[in-house]
Amino acid sequence: MATRRLHERLRLLCDCGVGLEPIAAQACEILRDLVGASSGSIFWLDRYGAPAGFFHDCAPAEHKDLFVTRFDELFGAPGEFNMITFTEIVGPPIGRMLTPEVHALFRASNVYRHLCAPLGHHHGLEMRLEREGRGVGVLVLWNDDARPFTHSDVTVAEPLRILLERALQAERPDVVWRSQGTRTAHYITDASGEHLLAINPEAEGLLSRAHLLGQNVPMAGSLRTAPAFSRQLAAMLAKGALAELPLPMIGGRLMVRASASRRIVEGGHDEQQMFVSVEREAAVDVLAVEWLSALPLTFLQKQIALFGAQGGPRADCEARFGVSQEALKKHLRTIYEVAGVVNWLGLHDVFWADSPPPWPR
Repeated sequence: MATRRLHERLRLLCDCGVGLEPIAAQACEILRDLVGASSGSIFWLDRYGAPAGFFHDCAPAEHKDLFVTRFDELFGAPGEFNMITFTEIVGPPIGRMLTPEVHALFRASNVYRHLCAPLGHHHGLEMRLEREGRGVGVLVLWNDDARPFTHSDVTVAEPLRILLERALQAERPDVVWRSQGTRTAHYITDASGEHLLAINPEAEGLLSRAHLLGQNVPMAGSLRTAPAFSRQLAAMLAKGALAELPLPMIGGRLMVRASASRRIVEGGHDEQQMFVSVEREAAVDVLAVEWLSALPLTFLQKQIALFGAQGGPRADCEARFGVSQEALKKHLRTIYEVAGVVNWLGLHDVFWADSPPPWPR
């Protein structure tokens, strides 16, 4: 029962259309439990093939900070065996680390020396994630020395890898995001975005937990320099454009917005500054999936309910889900009762209204 529910939850997450980053933490957790691994991590590239983000479910901040602040130095040298290696379209998309040759390269790498060995990650099962014929990410499950992965684990994991690729292919441009904070996080830079002048604890906490690669944002210690994206915001302001950027992060995204400000300095002169708000947002589709996953509904009923919550037309349900008109009516009666709505439109209103059900946070 538990295994089936995990499969169903992963399918709903991968099919809901938000892409990979907003579901990365849940994907690691589910694959770890289904395969029987001790830990999981995920790493992905941007559209230009540069490192864009990562997640590790158990590493302390000090270890993650090496990945965030010293990636090029420790892991990006030419010929260095690293996570990018596993995104290359070479060999099978899963299980290369089970071969003696690749396992030996892994054991000799800085990734193993600085990150994996201190955490007891001595065996890995990697899954390359592809989109449009290009490797765009890799999910790796980890075990200690006593539990090497086997080809049986590959058999279990391969259908799950295909589901994750489906998440990449199903990504929609019209995902709706909802604030998950109090909207008080902020920092201040000079007008160029080069120099950090002040930052409040809320903003520092959000930024340090966001796993932002290449943005001058450490995960351990204090933030003492302006995040690299601040210069981009400043350039937008200088052109009179709307200065906001979505930054993908685990569990959703950070939305950063900049506005011009001034302060009076010695002599009564104005000094231009930039005020940047930092807000954590979650995809409403993911919140809906997590809420539905906990309800006493069948998988088919959860699929139907999610389709309704996303604004799908009721008239399409019979063909989309392969059910008769009478069967659909029975399913909908159960869905309405459990979800606390009175009709099909109510599903959308419940999940997308300004005052939704108690979403998991």
